Amino acid sequence: MAEGKAMAMQLSVQVASWLHAQVTGGAPLDQVLPALLRQGFDELQVRRIYNAVLSDPDGFKAGFSRAAAGQPAVAHRLPQGQVTAPVAPADGTVPAQLPFHPVAMIPADARTIACDHGGVHVAFRLQRPHVVLFENVLTGEECDALVAEAGPRLQRAGVVDSERGGSRIDERRTSELAVVRRGASPLVARLDARIAAITGVPLAQGEPLQVMRYGVGAEYQPHYDYFDLGRPGQAAHLRNGGQRIASLVIYLNDVEAGGETTFPRCALSVGPRKGSAVFFAYTDAQSRTDPMSFHAGAPVTRGEKWIATRWMREREFT
Repeated sequence: MAEGKAMAMQLSVQVASWLHAQVTGGAPLDQVLPALLRQGFDELQVRRIYNAVLSDPDGFKAGFSRAAAGQPAVAHRLPQGQVTAPVAPADGTVPAQLPFHPVAMIPADARTIACDHGGVHVAFRLQRPHVVLFENVLTGEECDALVAEAGPRLQRAGVVDSERGGSRIDERRTSELAVVRRGASPLVARLDARIAAITGVPLAQGEPLQVMRYGVGAEYQPHYDYFDLGRPGQAAHLRNGGQRIASLVIYLNDVEAGGETTFPRCALSVGPRKGSAVFFAYTDAQSRTDPMSFHAGAPVTRGEKWIATRWMREREFT
């Protein structure tokens, strides 16, 4: 009854009925994923079947209801891309879907988070997209030490190759970067633990830090951090750790001019300040992603910008 762009996937009436009840009842993806993997589907197939129910529950139900009644099953075309969270239209009406709550939300009552070096302070928060500005994430000395540790290994930054996987050079991203694995040094191990304490996301779900340098004119044009199921090269990244759920961008120096982190769809701009960090979460338990998290690194117009970025996943990343 379920049909993909280049493949057909058959579900029994019992499994289809169970899946429909689970998804419409709000079951998270990680609750149904193991059961369908045991049925012989791979993870990308499971996500597409799950998304078919999520995006069109009535149409999906009609298909297996016909089969249950002994009528010919109706093929149901599977969504090829991500299911995005609804955005309230201009008239203020509420979309008829479950409310969107990112899994990596920072608690609303968080003001100061006790860490090994003192308190990390919440300076600003926005509900949608879920953006939080932290102060005192790193000390000035730690910022300088991380730059010194990563600087000698800088190379031109790439972007995810959406068709073939891996990464490729693209003019949308004109920084230099060094990948710093978890626990690479005593300094990095200390920062790893601190990031987990601040965000609430276990360290095992974090990708390696990327330390980046942006010179004058360098930028990262507007983009999403999460992966698109409809792009083969991006979907391939889901096999290790699942979808990205949140990003933390730590500012390692004060920039003379430019270099802001911008969110064009909500007219938000965060200026880089040494030791502070901007956190944004964009994926919920049903793996819906937030189009409001569209963001960019504005061009540096004077001086240079150093940042350290950590992307976080749905489950353990190896």
